[in-house]
Amino acid sequence: MKEKLIRGMTAALNGIYSIFKLFPVKKKITYISRQSNVLPVDFDLVIREMKRRHPEYQQVTLIKMIGKSLPEKIGYCFHMFRQMYHIATSEMVVLDTYCIAVSVLHQRKSLVVIQMWHALGAMKKFGYSILDKGEGTKRSLAEAMQMHKNYTYIFSSSEFCCRFFAEAFNASIDQMVVMPLPRLDLLFDPEHIANVKKKILSQYPRLADKTKKTIVYAPTFRKEGGSFEEKELEAAAEKLAKSIDYERYNLVAKFHPLSGVKLQNENVIQDKTYSTIDFCQMADAVILDYSAVVFEISMLGKPMYFYAFDYNSYMEGRDVYIDFKKYVPGIITGNPQRLMTAIDNNESDPGQQKEFRDLMISRPRSGSYTGDVADFFEKILREQQERKRQ
Repeated sequence: MKEKLIRGMTAALNGIYSIFKLFPVKKKITYISRQSNVLPVDFDLVIREMKRRHPEYQQVTLIKMIGKSLPEKIGYCFHMFRQMYHIATSEMVVLDTYCIAVSVLHQRKSLVVIQMWHALGAMKKFGYSILDKGEGTKRSLAEAMQMHKNYTYIFSSSEFCCRFFAEAFNASIDQMVVMPLPRLDLLFDPEHIANVKKKILSQYPRLADKTKKTIVYAPTFRKEGGSFEEKELEAAAEKLAKSIDYERYNLVAKFHPLSGVKLQNENVIQDKTYSTIDFCQMADAVILDYSAVVFEISMLGKPMYFYAFDYNSYMEGRDVYIDFKKYVPGIITGNPQRLMTAIDNNESDPGQQKEFRDLMISRPRSGSYTGDVADFFEKILREQQERKRQ
């Protein structure tokens, strides 16, 4: 019944969209995200570079979460009409997540759609890889919503990861473009790093204490349902917090923005202001599980440890693309005491981290990841102009 309703609504939207397609195409690139209500840093970096190189092109940003309440969902429906207009009148559309208007509507053949997925690299499975699984979408719903259709190109962090992204998007290898995300440039930008550290220290001055080391705990988001419950993550995080010697360490807990986990331990910094990567600039050690943040941390070269308290149930209900125990660069344990012993003894292997980083993230060709993306955009726009002249 739900799928039939979706197909009916799709037909109605395509009728409206046919009117929008009567408007002329402009020199315009449209960026769409529903990951948050704040402009994603990857979009921001590329937009600045494209404005510098091509001021004649309009850079339109449509950044809005769907929301959980009925008014928010109704508001997003009206927002979709804005999306439809700009998609219909753009030369190129750039996404970092699934976009209903892009996938379900009949697009012009000349429209280029680039999927610049928000997670760097391919760690936990998503999209078509987990249909009908615990955190996945029902296959019937994915088909009705034409999930991840109409993409021209899909960015991958490395050649090794291409097959994972192709599987997740139900796409061909020919659509894959090795293009790591622009935000990697910020990991080594001295001015950005200095500003981030200054802001964090002003809010959390205890991190300036040189006698203590800082541990950042950044677990992946676990969607409720199936084999996952947030209370399990909360209980495991509480055990970890109790195992810390706060005379020697600071603990920063960076839960996913959509997570409702809140620890009772007053010693723990539970921040929601800064990104996990920003805090990891301050870290002496990072505790992860199955999060894609592992790729950025490997670039920083920070010692990593993996608190996999729910390894068996997670692999059954969600799973990851790589052989987790073979590839991840750090000890894997569900025991917080073992974890702290490893951190105390600095049980990390820089060589293993380098091998992991080189496999999962390609180096920039132009000297800048942002520059590489802008170069690719320029190439696509040139090809479009040449086709128009023919």
